[in-house]
Amino acid sequence: MIWLTEKKVIYHVFDLGFESVEIPVRVKFEVEVKEGALVPDSISRTILYNRQALKKHYPTLDPARLQESIEKHVDREIFNYLKANGLIREED
Repeated sequence: MIWLTEKKVIYHVFDLGFESVEIPVRVKFEVEVKEGALVPDSISRTILYNRQALKKHYPTLDPARLQESIEKHVDREIFNYLKANGLIREED
């Protein structure tokens, strides 16, 4: 059993309606790998971005909508990373 830990900075583009904002997001994720395959339900992730600066600059920003949007984007990026590195197959 091996734990794979990756740290990445991804850029999430969030549409505010009147402008799009590119938000740098720090992501750390860990997965357990056993015999060359991903162990189901072993993925954990930490997401960091500057909420306070966004809230200050965009006071009407819906934090729940932003959080959901960032989480979906991060999950997609993690999936693509794992797929590109042969840890999951398309049908998994």
